Amino acid sequence: MNAYQNFLDFFSMCNKERLDGLNEGHFSAMTHRERDQAFDFLLERIRVTGGSRESINGLFAADYGRAAGPVARLLAEGKLSSEAQIAAASRLWGGQDNDKLLAIFIEYMASPDAGLREMAVGSVPVTRFTKDLEAALRNMIRSEPKRLGRIHAVNALLELYGVTKESTDRKAYMAVYRGLHSDDAQEKETALRWLDNLYEG
Repeated sequence: MNAYQNFLDFFSMCNKERLDGLNEGHFSAMTHRERDQAFDFLLERIRVTGGSRESINGLFAADYGRAAGPVARLLAEGKLSSEAQIAAASRLWGGQDNDKLLAIFIEYMASPDAGLREMAVGSVPVTRFTKDLEAALRNMIRSEPKRLGRIHAVNALLELYGVTKESTDRKAYMAVYRGLHSDDAQEKETALRWLDNLYEG
């Protein structure tokens, strides 16, 4: 059985490998022709269905250089599903880190769908400070009911501020970290004010 057939068989799986998604390993044994076939298969799948995190990541794994153009066009044309939009913004960020891409993460961090919120906050780039991003992260820390989403939001906000165990007093860091994760609203606001003072200072 050739590598391309193995790739096609992947889509009928219901196991851990399918949950882990497509990666470079699924394409490394392919010939150049098979890799092109796999790329075309995934791109057509995205065009027809609106795509998913799996298909967007798979397209970039198949051929990163070719993927950016068509994915950016489909994103701009509004033809990608919500999940695919987040995945596309994440993949395209390194090449064009602009406000439109950041706005996608921020939009879905306020989604009524917990899975989309978690995906957005778990992949949002924090290399550039903006007030909108800061506000979105703070809102999630205050209101996100799902534990993993809150963890991602806290980690992203601390990274946005450049706060680490190494960059600040360890005791202060741990107090702020625990405060941001606290179920007590007052403790949470105290931790947020500490970050305000740090940034303003």
